[in-house]
Amino acid sequence: MLVIEHARVATMTGPQAGAADAPLAIVERGAVACEDDRITYVGRASGAPPGGERIDAQGALLAPGLIDPHTHLIFAGDRAREHAQRLAGATYAQIAQAGGGIRSTVEATRAASDDQLLAGARERLARLVRSGVTTVEVKTGYGLSVHQELRLLRIARAAGRRAGCEVLPTLLALHAVPPDSDRIDWLRAVVQELIPEAAREGARGCDAFLEKGAFDADECRTALEAGGQAGLVCHLHADQLSASGGAQLAAELECASADHLERATREGIQALARAGTTAVLLPLAAWFLRDRAAQAQPFLDAGITVALGSNINPGTQRIESVSMLLAAGCLLAGLTPAQALWSCTAGAAKALRLNDRGVLRVGLRADLVLFSCADAAHLPYHAGVEHARVVVHGGEVVHRAPALTC
Repeated sequence: MLVIEHARVATMTGPQAGAADAPLAIVERGAVACEDDRITYVGRASGAPPGGERIDAQGALLAPGLIDPHTHLIFAGDRAREHAQRLAGATYAQIAQAGGGIRSTVEATRAASDDQLLAGARERLARLVRSGVTTVEVKTGYGLSVHQELRLLRIARAAGRRAGCEVLPTLLALHAVPPDSDRIDWLRAVVQELIPEAAREGARGCDAFLEKGAFDADECRTALEAGGQAGLVCHLHADQLSASGGAQLAAELECASADHLERATREGIQALARAGTTAVLLPLAAWFLRDRAAQAQPFLDAGITVALGSNINPGTQRIESVSMLLAAGCLLAGLTPAQALWSCTAGAAKALRLNDRGVLRVGLRADLVLFSCADAAHLPYHAGVEHARVVVHGGEVVHRAPALTC
């Protein structure tokens, strides 16, 4: 048994749109006990069960393990030059037309060995774990052939073993048109061959990129319907660079999440609300692209759950820092510190349709993060450093760090 006591326990059972610290539903002078991989007690420290390993939180904030619902962290190659080109004024489309963008990563990823890709993925996962992340969604999309996409799924699963976090693989075959195929043949291969085999190989989700220069609504609908029929949880890259009706399509298909949404319309927001689809905002990506970030308030006003994702990828978001994500969620997307932390726990769990984590409740997974500070407001305020002092995954301590001087 493991008991973390004398903590400010953020159970995350409050309403996301609640004022001040309401989303956190704090238990003061609290404790959480774990037996095996389950939470067995949440409440005041005075009522915690005796025995077991004890960790004295000394009044610090204890929260559910953080969840990153949107990453592209299996890749090879370096696109720093593209970043410099964007800073000089080049657009996303111009870089892609010149041979850069996703296709350049596809070439590098295909050329890399399994060991090289696995090592890179494990290194990135280790950094996330040290920041308090215990569940990570990982997309494919840089293989763009049946063989290569299945290879990336297998690497994602291997990277999650003994990583200190759970990896949830998502098939993103409709990321770009393969350089050695046409879109009609690729869509047919995805629907008839890749999706059924990916489901058998352990993929949990299915995603598509709806955007000019990528795939249109009909193509995304075809792929996601096939994914749903194969038992995969559906997501959609929606309304990032243009108002393409992505939110409406995600709602129509009852996707678990619509991600990006920088240019979602009022009609799209209303559709998401009716469908109960989670809005996954990616403010670090907007900042990296010097674009406008999606604002959280219109989604919250409509009663939509908002989650925050890192969107770690080689071309348009290379910041691997939870504190920076929380800061961007507040400074760029307009969330309060409490809402931002809720978005990385309870909100992100809903975006991935995970009912066993994201909040602290008896019977749920024992995924926890003990921060070095007592107040959630300190996390985005003191950005650029990671505040996780103790990280627990499945009831086991997977990371310990000295307490920061706040």
